[in-house]
Amino acid sequence: MVVYKVKWKELAKHMTRQLFYILAFGFIALMLIRFFSTGFSVSITFEHIKIFQVPIAFVLIYLFSLTFGYAISVFFKCAYVTIDDDVISGRNYWLFKKCFNLNDIEKAFPFNSNGMPVVIVDAGKKGEIYIPVHIENSEELFSILDKYVKST
Repeated sequence: MVVYKVKWKELAKHMTRQLFYILAFGFIALMLIRFFSTGFSVSITFEHIKIFQVPIAFVLIYLFSLTFGYAISVFFKCAYVTIDDDVISGRNYWLFKKCFNLNDIEKAFPFNSNGMPVVIVDAGKKGEIYIPVHIENSEELFSILDKYVKST
């Protein structure tokens, strides 16, 4: 049996960065919208938050992103993939365990699942396995899967 474990620390860095960008740009967009809707008035735009508190807001956004990025990546440690006697097993989108024969694989394609890049291995009615790109020996695993993907 070959086990391909998730590189959860690498995944945590990726998730933290993605989450920080989304939240920080959202905060900036909100402030710009408020700035334009108040007639370009800085005092009205920042009436609920002081200017010196804006960097603190970005620090809090980063700490929030760091906390949830690591929490999510530790949770995804269970998304490892095993191959044993031509049977692949892993987790689907909802993290339920799925397994099927490698010969049953119909297609495999990249997908971005809520900010986390994965490769979906689809076996039709037998289900799908979501393989995180941040996985040990990914080149070896994907080369094995390439042998079994049916050409269209």
